Amino acid sequence: MSRIPSAIFASTILLLPACATTRPDPEPGYYHAETVKPYADVLAELELAITERNFRITGHNKIGSVIRAREHIAFPDYDTIQFCNLSLARRMLELEPAAVAYMPCNVSVRSERGRVHITTHLLPTDSANPRMGEFARDMNRQLREIVDFAAEP
Repeated sequence: MSRIPSAIFASTILLLPACATTRPDPEPGYYHAETVKPYADVLAELELAITERNFRITGHNKIGSVIRAREHIAFPDYDTIQFCNLSLARRMLELEPAAVAYMPCNVSVRSERGRVHITTHLLPTDSANPRMGEFARDMNRQLREIVDFAAEP
């Protein structure tokens, strides 16, 4: 393959716009995706994805809208949603009591430069207890699926 077609191919791939993208996690222990979907749609789809997987929403902090209302200023959207499944929580705590520090599950949503960013904490998978590592990998898969569902076009 000559250099010109390779450069054109590489440039084309890099410039293709995407409605929903997953990018490298902002830091270890997190999973991040972004979309151009309306913010309210992302929140609604997060709630749907969470409840469809038998998690119960235990909290929803509407940080951005509260700051806007209290301060009477233009302020971007920021939300956090906390959720839990008591059966899974019990199983995790029986495997590793110190894992209570990772509860409840949490997803954050923010609006920035015309995109909606969705981030969740992941459970560490390097436990000395192989069953806990397996549990964490399964939970992380579910957390990624929740984020991806909300980011899908």
